[in-house]
Amino acid sequence: MPVEGKVTLKDAAVRGAIERVRLSLPLGGDMTPAFRSIGRIVKTGTQLRFRQQKSPEGARWKPSQRAQRTHGQTLRLTGRLRNSLTYVADRASVAIGTNVVYGPIHQFGGLAGRGRKVVIPARPYLGASEADKLAVVDTLNDFIGGRWRGA
Repeated sequence: MPVEGKVTLKDAAVRGAIERVRLSLPLGGDMTPAFRSIGRIVKTGTQLRFRQQKSPEGARWKPSQRAQRTHGQTLRLTGRLRNSLTYVADRASVAIGTNVVYGPIHQFGGLAGRGRKVVIPARPYLGASEADKLAVVDTLNDFIGGRWRGA
């Protein structure tokens, strides 16, 4: 049974910027373009962190045994997990994630393998770094100021 989970962004500055955009729109205005931009920013930041081998908070991932053995990178053998990242935006929200079945075990950690005897440490990759949050707030402020060029 795959591990499932959810990461929610609770940053006050981002939430404030989202609310300012919402208030700048006519009643019932469509937030999809703004949420699409947020998805694009967070997806790109997440993919870049795979190269850095770091969590959104900047903590280095614990190297995998395979990466240590081959002098490679953790979670980068084929690039499938990184390349599977996608986002879905609608009028009310944006969701960023992966459909790769082993994605959650790497995000949250847990037991895996036959008999669930292999301990996989959490290597958080989903989420927004401080740089991602600043980019989101800047983009949303541009949206309000009429300088926004998103799609």
